[in-house]
Amino acid sequence: MTDVATPRTTAQKYLRYRDDLEQPRPDEEQIIDKIITVLRGNNERAYRKYKHGLRDAHAKGHGILRGELTVPPGLPPELAQGLFATPASYPVIARLSSTSGVIRSDQLRGVRGLGIKVLGVQGARALPGDEATTQDFIMVTHREFLFADARAYLRRGMPIAWVLARLPDPVLQTGSAILSALDKHVLRRIGRPLPPNLAVFVRPNTHILGETFYSSAPLRFGDYVAKLLYTPVSPEVTALRGVPVSRDAGSNAHHDMVIDFFAEHSAEYELRVQLCTDTETMPIEDATVAWPEAASPHRTVATIRFDIQDPDTPERRAFGDDVVSFNSWRGLLAHRPMGSINRLKQRVYEASSNYRHGVNHVLRLEPTADQLPR
Repeated sequence: MTDVATPRTTAQKYLRYRDDLEQPRPDEEQIIDKIITVLRGNNERAYRKYKHGLRDAHAKGHGILRGELTVPPGLPPELAQGLFATPASYPVIARLSSTSGVIRSDQLRGVRGLGIKVLGVQGARALPGDEATTQDFIMVTHREFLFADARAYLRRGMPIAWVLARLPDPVLQTGSAILSALDKHVLRRIGRPLPPNLAVFVRPNTHILGETFYSSAPLRFGDYVAKLLYTPVSPEVTALRGVPVSRDAGSNAHHDMVIDFFAEHSAEYELRVQLCTDTETMPIEDATVAWPEAASPHRTVATIRFDIQDPDTPERRAFGDDVVSFNSWRGLLAHRPMGSINRLKQRVYEASSNYRHGVNHVLRLEPTADQLPR
């Protein structure tokens, strides 16, 4: 494991959490209402097409994993916060996915997702009335979110989401190839690369188990504020970094590669946190700004290990697609999500989950360790 006992800066240099660090726009709730209405239309369209309720994002899963998260002894005080305050091990459920709200070919480039649900977590909850004992972390393969806040997402993200939900795979694949060539041969040569919200569609399509995933938006980290990343560390998965997905691997390439890998190998990842030092260079409300590593590097707070297993039994597939939900607000008050994008996700994810479980006539479950199918 990476050495985490010696911080590069002192705890006094890290920003202390305060309720007033968040500054919502006065019209934010109305903006989120409009977004939910549009996404509900996407949900209904997907239901008519597939005759089954899907998530409005990350609809296609690539495997459900059972694992164990271990918090090591000796974390410095600024890292020993919330879930990570005491050395312990917890069962985890993880779901790998692609970001689209419809079922797409794995040959398409784009954003991959990771939902982690830690089980058996005790403590004050982020949401009133929540009696679960789980802690969810939602992560994606782009370090910064593509839109600053809910208003930017409504203005620029929603038109893209509307179009992407309706274009067929061949059109998207052709468009991605054209954008990639334009970016490589023209735009970068004149110092004007594609904007981030388009660049994600030309990033290389690589093995999902070798990817690094990011929280993209901040969350409370006990007495502090942080962003998270999850990265491969065991040799079997570090070897998969940057390994391209073969064009011959088929439309379910990620799914098949995950199954093949865990048939013979275990895997270990690290969960790392980047503590906020100030809101000028590390803003809370603008999720597009990269927090500088020089001011605050990512530091390890836990390992997550997955042993050899079958991630895609029929029981697991039904459990991951229809029963379980992932929502970063489902967790401890000590890890309450922060910023406009996270406040947007709270309501959007809940609305999507309610619709999906309702049309599928499936009871939503916050599981305990013995409820994940083996």
